[in-house]
Amino acid sequence: MPRNVCDINELRMDLFENTFDVLKDYAEKRSAAAAIFSADANDWPSGAGRNVVLSDDMAVELGSPQTASTSVLLWTENPGRVRDGRITLIGPDIGTSADRSLPFGKVVLVCVSGFNEDNIYERYKEMEAVRYAMDLKGYMMRAASQYQREWSRISREALQNGFSFTVLGGALRNGYLKKDYIHAVEFLFVTSDIADVNELGDITRKVSRTINAMDKMFSEMKSDCDECEYNDVCDEVSDLKKMRNARNKKRGE
Repeated sequence: MPRNVCDINELRMDLFENTFDVLKDYAEKRSAAAAIFSADANDWPSGAGRNVVLSDDMAVELGSPQTASTSVLLWTENPGRVRDGRITLIGPDIGTSADRSLPFGKVVLVCVSGFNEDNIYERYKEMEAVRYAMDLKGYMMRAASQYQREWSRISREALQNGFSFTVLGGALRNGYLKKDYIHAVEFLFVTSDIADVNELGDITRKVSRTINAMDKMFSEMKSDCDECEYNDVCDEVSDLKKMRNARNKKRGE
Protein backbone atom coordinates (compact mmCIF):
# COMPACT_ATOMS: atom_id res chain seq x y z
CA MET A 1 0.00 0.00 0.00
CA PRO A 2 1.38 3.46 -0.86
CA ARG A 3 2.52 5.38 2.18
CA ASN A 4 0.89 8.66 1.10
CA VAL A 5 -2.65 7.26 1.11
CA CYS A 6 -4.74 5.65 3.82
CA ASP A 7 -7.14 3.70 1.63
CA ILE A 8 -8.98 1.25 3.87
CA ASN A 9 -11.98 -0.59 2.48
CA GLU A 10 -13.46 -2.01 5.67
CA LEU A 11 -13.91 0.01 8.84
CA ARG A 12 -13.55 -2.14 11.92
CA MET A 13 -12.46 -0.39 15.12
CA ASP A 14 -13.58 3.22 15.43
CA LEU A 15 -12.69 3.98 19.05
CA PHE A 16 -11.71 7.62 18.55
CA GLU A 17 -13.63 9.00 15.58
CA ASN A 18 -15.38 11.76 17.56
CA THR A 19 -12.07 12.90 19.03
CA PHE A 20 -10.62 13.32 15.53
CA ASP A 21 -13.37 15.83 14.81
CA VAL A 22 -12.81 17.77 18.04
CA LEU A 23 -9.05 17.90 17.44
CA LYS A 24 -9.64 19.29 13.96
CA ASP A 25 -11.76 22.08 15.45
CA TYR A 26 -9.11 22.73 18.11
CA ALA A 27 -6.39 23.18 15.49
CA GLU A 28 -8.57 25.30 13.19
CA LYS A 29 -9.37 27.75 15.99
CA ARG A 30 -5.62 28.30 16.38
CA SER A 31 -4.73 28.26 12.70
CA ALA A 32 -3.49 31.87 12.76
CA ALA A 33 -0.81 30.87 15.27
CA ALA A 34 -0.03 27.50 13.69
CA ALA A 35 2.78 26.45 11.39
CA ILE A 36 2.64 23.45 9.06
CA PHE A 37 5.68 21.29 8.38
CA SER A 38 6.45 18.02 6.67
CA ALA A 39 7.81 15.10 8.69
CA ASP A 40 10.12 13.90 5.97
CA ALA A 41 12.76 11.25 6.41
CA ASN A 42 15.93 12.60 7.99
CA ASP A 43 19.39 11.38 8.86
CA TRP A 44 19.72 12.78 12.38
CA PRO A 45 22.55 10.87 14.08
CA SER A 46 21.90 8.15 16.60
CA GLY A 47 22.69 8.68 20.25
CA ALA A 48 24.04 5.12 20.42
CA GLY A 49 21.84 4.48 23.43
CA ARG A 50 23.54 7.19 25.51
CA ASN A 51 20.93 9.95 25.34
CA VAL A 52 21.30 11.43 28.79
CA VAL A 53 20.81 15.19 28.80
CA LEU A 54 21.81 16.67 32.14
CA SER A 55 20.56 20.03 33.35
CA ASP A 56 23.86 21.76 32.53
CA ASP A 57 23.72 20.46 28.95
CA MET A 58 20.04 21.20 28.39
CA ALA A 59 18.87 23.88 25.95
CA VAL A 60 15.12 23.19 25.82
CA GLU A 61 12.80 21.23 28.06
CA LEU A 62 9.35 20.07 26.95
CA GLY A 63 6.52 19.12 29.32
CA SER A 64 8.43 19.09 32.59
CA PRO A 65 6.55 18.32 35.83
CA GLN A 66 6.58 22.09 36.56
CA THR A 67 4.42 22.86 33.53
CA ALA A 68 1.60 21.34 31.48
CA SER A 69 2.04 18.17 29.45
CA THR A 70 -0.19 15.78 27.54
CA SER A 71 0.69 13.03 25.09
CA VAL A 72 -1.67 10.65 23.33
CA LEU A 73 -1.85 8.39 20.30
CA LEU A 74 -5.06 7.86 18.31
CA TRP A 75 -5.65 5.44 15.47
CA THR A 76 -8.32 5.15 12.82
CA GLU A 77 -9.26 2.94 9.91
CA ASN A 78 -11.22 5.76 8.32
CA PRO A 79 -9.86 6.99 4.95
CA GLY A 80 -8.91 10.65 4.85
CA ARG A 81 -8.59 11.14 8.60
CA VAL A 82 -4.79 11.24 8.60
CA ARG A 83 -2.64 13.46 6.36
CA ASP A 84 0.58 11.51 6.13
CA GLY A 85 3.74 13.37 7.11
CA ARG A 86 1.94 16.54 8.22
CA ILE A 87 3.06 18.34 11.37
CA THR A 88 0.89 21.07 12.82
CA LEU A 89 2.78 23.15 15.39
CA ILE A 90 0.93 25.59 17.62
CA GLY A 91 3.52 27.68 19.44
CA PRO A 92 7.29 28.14 19.14
CA ASP A 93 9.56 25.55 17.57
CA ILE A 94 12.48 24.07 19.45
CA GLY A 95 15.07 26.13 17.57
CA THR A 96 13.60 29.43 18.78
CA SER A 97 13.25 28.33 22.41
CA ALA A 98 16.80 28.20 23.77
CA ASP A 99 17.03 28.14 27.56
CA ARG A 100 13.29 27.69 27.94
CA SER A 101 10.99 25.15 29.54
CA LEU A 102 7.88 24.84 27.40
CA PRO A 103 4.48 23.28 28.06
CA PHE A 104 4.06 20.39 25.67
CA GLY A 105 1.12 18.79 23.94
CA LYS A 106 1.68 15.93 21.54
CA VAL A 107 -0.97 14.06 19.55
CA VAL A 108 -0.01 11.30 17.13
CA LEU A 109 -2.67 10.32 14.59
CA VAL A 110 -2.13 7.08 12.69
CA CYS A 111 -4.12 5.38 9.96
CA VAL A 112 -4.19 1.62 10.33
CA SER A 113 -5.79 -1.47 8.87
CA GLY A 114 -6.76 -4.93 10.06
CA PHE A 115 -7.54 -4.08 13.68
CA ASN A 116 -10.02 -6.31 15.51
CA GLU A 117 -10.86 -7.30 19.06
CA ASP A 118 -8.26 -10.07 19.02
CA ASN A 119 -5.21 -8.04 17.96
CA ILE A 120 -5.96 -4.45 18.98
CA TYR A 121 -4.31 -4.58 22.40
CA GLU A 122 -1.09 -6.16 21.13
CA ARG A 123 -0.88 -3.62 18.31
CA TYR A 124 -1.55 -0.72 20.67
CA LYS A 125 1.37 -1.86 22.84
CA GLU A 126 3.59 -2.08 19.77
CA MET A 127 2.64 1.44 18.69
CA GLU A 128 3.15 2.81 22.19
CA ALA A 129 6.65 1.30 22.26
CA VAL A 130 7.76 3.33 19.22
CA ARG A 131 8.34 6.54 21.19
CA TYR A 132 10.45 4.68 23.76
CA ALA A 133 12.65 3.26 21.00
CA MET A 134 13.68 6.72 19.78
CA ASP A 135 17.44 7.10 19.65
CA LEU A 136 18.28 10.64 18.54
CA LYS A 137 21.54 12.25 19.59
CA GLY A 138 20.88 15.05 22.07
CA TYR A 139 17.22 14.13 22.66
CA MET A 140 16.15 12.47 25.90
CA MET A 141 12.56 11.49 26.59
CA ARG A 142 11.15 10.86 30.03
CA ALA A 143 7.49 9.76 29.97
CA ALA A 144 4.83 8.57 32.36
CA SER A 145 2.39 6.94 29.95
CA GLN A 146 -0.19 6.09 32.61
CA TYR A 147 -0.78 9.81 33.04
CA GLN A 148 -0.56 10.52 29.30
CA ARG A 149 2.33 12.88 29.90
CA GLU A 150 5.62 13.27 28.08
CA TRP A 151 8.71 15.03 29.37
CA SER A 152 11.78 15.48 27.18
CA ARG A 153 15.02 17.42 26.97
CA ILE A 154 17.09 18.68 24.04
CA SER A 155 20.78 19.35 24.45
CA ARG A 156 22.59 22.55 23.50
CA GLU A 157 24.59 20.69 20.87
CA ALA A 158 21.42 19.28 19.28
CA LEU A 159 19.84 22.73 19.23
CA GLN A 160 22.91 24.22 17.57
CA ASN A 161 22.80 21.45 14.96
CA GLY A 162 19.20 22.22 14.03
CA PHE A 163 17.05 19.84 16.07
CA SER A 164 13.38 20.70 15.53
CA PHE A 165 9.90 19.23 15.54
CA THR A 166 10.48 18.34 11.89
CA VAL A 167 13.38 16.13 12.96
CA LEU A 168 11.40 14.63 15.85
CA GLY A 169 8.29 14.05 13.74
CA GLY A 170 10.26 12.55 10.88
CA ALA A 171 12.04 10.08 13.15
CA LEU A 172 8.79 9.09 14.86
CA ARG A 173 7.02 8.66 11.53
CA ASN A 174 9.80 6.36 10.31
CA GLY A 175 9.36 4.25 13.43
CA TYR A 176 5.60 3.94 13.06
CA LEU A 177 5.71 3.13 9.35
CA LYS A 178 7.87 0.08 10.06
CA LYS A 179 4.65 -1.56 11.25
CA ASP A 180 2.93 -3.12 8.26
CA TYR A 181 -0.52 -2.20 9.61
CA ILE A 182 0.30 1.54 9.80
CA HIS A 183 -0.06 3.49 6.56
CA ALA A 184 -0.03 7.18 7.48
CA VAL A 185 1.12 9.31 10.42
CA GLU A 186 0.26 12.89 11.35
CA PHE A 187 1.32 15.03 14.34
CA LEU A 188 -0.07 17.89 16.38
CA PHE A 189 2.47 19.59 18.67
CA VAL A 190 1.45 22.37 21.06
CA THR A 191 3.95 24.58 22.89
CA SER A 192 2.04 27.88 22.97
CA ASP A 193 0.96 28.06 26.60
CA ILE A 194 -0.32 26.06 29.56
CA ALA A 195 -3.98 26.82 28.80
CA ASP A 196 -3.72 25.41 25.25
CA VAL A 197 -1.99 22.24 26.46
CA ASN A 198 -4.51 21.76 29.27
CA GLU A 199 -7.38 22.14 26.82
CA LEU A 200 -5.77 19.53 24.61
CA GLY A 201 -5.56 17.28 27.66
CA ASP A 202 -9.27 17.80 28.32
CA ILE A 203 -10.11 16.88 24.73
CA THR A 204 -8.08 13.67 24.87
CA ARG A 205 -9.05 12.64 28.41
CA LYS A 206 -11.65 10.18 27.16
CA VAL A 207 -9.03 8.71 24.82
CA SER A 208 -6.79 8.14 27.84
CA ARG A 209 -9.63 6.51 29.77
CA THR A 210 -10.48 4.28 26.81
CA ILE A 211 -6.86 3.15 26.51
CA ASN A 212 -6.59 2.64 30.27
CA ALA A 213 -9.78 0.57 30.20
CA MET A 214 -8.36 -1.56 27.40
CA ASP A 215 -5.07 -1.93 29.24
CA LYS A 216 -6.79 -3.10 32.41
CA MET A 217 -9.08 -5.42 30.47
CA PHE A 218 -6.20 -7.31 28.89
CA SER A 219 -3.48 -7.05 31.53
CA GLU A 220 -5.44 -8.25 34.57
CA MET A 221 -6.28 -11.93 34.68
CA LYS A 222 -9.24 -11.33 36.94
CA SER A 223 -11.39 -8.23 36.88
CA ASP A 224 -14.91 -7.48 38.03
CA CYS A 225 -16.57 -5.22 35.46
CA ASP A 226 -19.15 -4.04 37.97
CA GLU A 227 -16.40 -2.74 40.27
CA CYS A 228 -14.07 -1.38 37.58
CA GLU A 229 -13.46 2.37 37.49
CA TYR A 230 -13.71 2.25 33.68
CA ASN A 231 -17.10 0.54 33.60
CA ASP A 232 -18.75 3.67 32.21
CA VAL A 233 -16.27 3.85 29.32
CA CYS A 234 -16.83 0.22 28.32
CA ASP A 235 -20.58 0.76 28.38
CA GLU A 236 -20.30 3.80 26.09
CA VAL A 237 -17.78 2.50 23.56
CA SER A 238 -19.14 -0.35 21.45
CA ASP A 239 -15.71 -1.60 20.39
CA LEU A 240 -14.66 -1.98 24.01
CA LYS A 241 -17.72 -4.14 24.51
CA LYS A 242 -16.55 -6.34 21.62
CA MET A 243 -13.11 -6.62 23.20
CA ARG A 244 -14.58 -7.42 26.61
CA ASN A 245 -16.84 -10.12 25.17
CA ALA A 246 -13.95 -11.64 23.19
CA ARG A 247 -11.76 -11.62 26.31
CA ASN A 248 -14.46 -13.24 28.43
CA LYS A 249 -15.05 -15.89 25.77
CA LYS A 250 -11.36 -16.78 25.66
CA ARG A 251 -11.10 -16.97 29.42
CA GLY A 252 -14.20 -19.15 29.53
CA GLU A 253 -12.62 -21.54 27.06
